[in-house]
Amino acid sequence: MKLPRIGAQSGLRFARRLSVGLATTAVLGSGLIAITTTPAAAVSRDSIVSVAQSQLNNSSRNHEQPLGSGCNYYTGYFRTWKPSSGCPATDGVQWRDSDWCADFSKYVWKNAGVPYADVPETSGGVLTGWASSFKDYGTTHGTWHTRGSGYTPQPGDALVFDWDQNGVIDHVGIVKSANSSTVYTIEGNSGDRVKENSYSRTNIDIVGYSSPVGASDTDDPAPRPVVDPQAGRLVDFDGDGKPDFLGLGASGDDLWFIPNTSAPGAPARGQSIPMSTGWKTVTKYWLTDYDGDGKTDVLGLNGTDQMLAWINTSSPGHPSASAAVNLGTQWSTLSKIVVADFTGDGKVDIAGVDAGTGDQFWVVPNTSAPGAPARGQSMQISTGWKTVTRFWVTDYDGDGKTDLLGLNGTDQMFVWRNRGTAVPSFDQYVDLGTQWSTLSKIVIADFTGDGKVDIAGVDAGTGDQFWVVPNTSTFGTPARGQSMLISTGWKTVTTFLVTDYDRDGKTDLLGLNGTDQMLAWRSKGTAVPSFEPYADLGTQWSTISHIPTAQ
Repeated sequence: MKLPRIGAQSGLRFARRLSVGLATTAVLGSGLIAITTTPAAAVSRDSIVSVAQSQLNNSSRNHEQPLGSGCNYYTGYFRTWKPSSGCPATDGVQWRDSDWCADFSKYVWKNAGVPYADVPETSGGVLTGWASSFKDYGTTHGTWHTRGSGYTPQPGDALVFDWDQNGVIDHVGIVKSANSSTVYTIEGNSGDRVKENSYSRTNIDIVGYSSPVGASDTDDPAPRPVVDPQAGRLVDFDGDGKPDFLGLGASGDDLWFIPNTSAPGAPARGQSIPMSTGWKTVTKYWLTDYDGDGKTDVLGLNGTDQMLAWINTSSPGHPSASAAVNLGTQWSTLSKIVVADFTGDGKVDIAGVDAGTGDQFWVVPNTSAPGAPARGQSMQISTGWKTVTRFWVTDYDGDGKTDLLGLNGTDQMFVWRNRGTAVPSFDQYVDLGTQWSTLSKIVIADFTGDGKVDIAGVDAGTGDQFWVVPNTSTFGTPARGQSMLISTGWKTVTTFLVTDYDRDGKTDLLGLNGTDQMLAWRSKGTAVPSFEPYADLGTQWSTISHIPTAQ
């Protein structure tokens, strides 16, 4: 796309100024989670298992001495106040007498570099000499998975047991590996020694698993996409009426605000502003007005299982957010999450399919009041969704209700009309045809200027052609028109975003040219879509690892 560029901006200057810290989660009360202090570093699961294996093979400390006495190395390593009478000392550690499964597991995590495992319990550390503290770690940091959640245990997880099913956790060990039926462990204080064991994954003694914060399956985990493929819409964050950028730094720990300084017909951006740190444990984001106060809030998955909401407290030019509010755990049981008003009460709900089979569609209703985010009991809406590979939410037929668009497999597009009842339900799907696998980087917005949302993207083959599939729906009757080739030259654009960026009432297209340069194409607002030559919003966008967006 060799178009003349206009309004070139200087590159993003991410000054290393940091403000309001956000990292270790600590319960404050009324469900509030404050995130403060140190960022969580990534840790390899292989390294955790390697430390556990080294202790299993260390004959000088892999059993009690004398056997059956309770004297062990690992309690002495952490808890110097425990009794030591009759216990030996090795490697500079006075052995001490105690139950020690938790001390062993904490030793493994600490020496593998697991975040927060190095905080002493006397200094407020979550992990203590109690096995139950490993469940506390998971619930605090959003990495807890119950046995019945469908979660597949991963190497390096801590698995906790309740031997007599009385609600009291009795034991903890480290997961070495797992398959579809069995979990293999390395445990301390198992028969008075460090020992390998195995259990059926359905064993009722297993309460659940806590994953280490920031753990990766390999030393080089796959990065998350710059923009969520189910989203891609920029929205106003600081309340000045213009859609802005939020961006995470390269480490994923620091959150930045890039203000929109456009005037109608003249796209532009301002200097990036650091907001806060401590976001590394948040694995997915959604921007939406969750508490209904008219401002765009942040929803995020802390780890894989805990949903948090940060309420927007910004004023124009001064972006800020509240401490996080905890919307509960077990969100790892939901996949393909979408955020929209499904209950017709004007509040955005959270919905998705079950992560196990993908067959059941669930809605978690929003029970918030302004300034007080809350959620209700999840509702199963229907079954039969397992062939749908991706969802988008939008009012496709223009009746004022949020509908569902979905790819059936990879080639067929369906739309389910929302009936708009308090208990969500959908009409039978309408088929929008096949050959959708020929389109990639799909975005949904009104490109034809008729007030209806269209479907657009580039050809999946070369990525060079930009196509728009116009929306020809009437109220209650979803339909689409003949796809239109708009222009060529798009193959260097790796990510698209949509919004009325210059606030002239028309939907513009923004995109990363390669990985480092952001461009904006103003819509001409004609029935046959077309764009003005791009405006350059600067370089150094490769310093952003993820751009949170709205759906």
